[in-house]
Amino acid sequence: MSNRLPVEVNPFRLVEQRRQLSGTVKAHTLPRLQELLVTAPLVGEAVADGQSQRAVMGSDEFTVELNFDYSLSQLPMISGTVCGSVALECQRCLEPVQVAFDAHLNVVVTTSQTDRRPEAEGHEICIVEDERLFLQDFIEDEVLLALPVVPRHERCEPVKALREVSADERSAETGDTPTEYPQERADENPFAALKDWKKTE
Repeated sequence: MSNRLPVEVNPFRLVEQRRQLSGTVKAHTLPRLQELLVTAPLVGEAVADGQSQRAVMGSDEFTVELNFDYSLSQLPMISGTVCGSVALECQRCLEPVQVAFDAHLNVVVTTSQTDRRPEAEGHEICIVEDERLFLQDFIEDEVLLALPVVPRHERCEPVKALREVSADERSAETGDTPTEYPQERADENPFAALKDWKKTE
């Protein structure tokens, strides 16, 4: 049996048939995800246009299981899992960090933006137009939702160590000389004259 998923489906028909789809999705077919992934140069590959070809680090494909059925309240639903791993840039050390994910989804499909029943029952919704659902886009959405907002290693060192800078060091870096700004501002206060005038009464 082929492990390729169809490009598009009619989810309502599959729900009526209580179908199950399983297969794999290639990582390079998900353009929005590609923008987040860390790549590495391919060893021994020819250089094209002055740039070496690059390969995705991590899984080159994701495993997908989708079940089309009704929820307990008889809403058309897609449930299942999307599993894999990707290489993202650690936001602390800026080196690649492997992130494994096992996304569990329970999404109600609807044709109306005003249908609030799924949200009231705690389900995510997927609005389907013309009864066509593009599985690649649907799966990519679920992968992006499963990734951490701030990817980082459990233990790593920041790119640049943070340290406190004294006023003298800050002045040396900027080339400015320390001045008594608070005193000058106090002398230039336009209400200072009113203070002295009140004393003379």
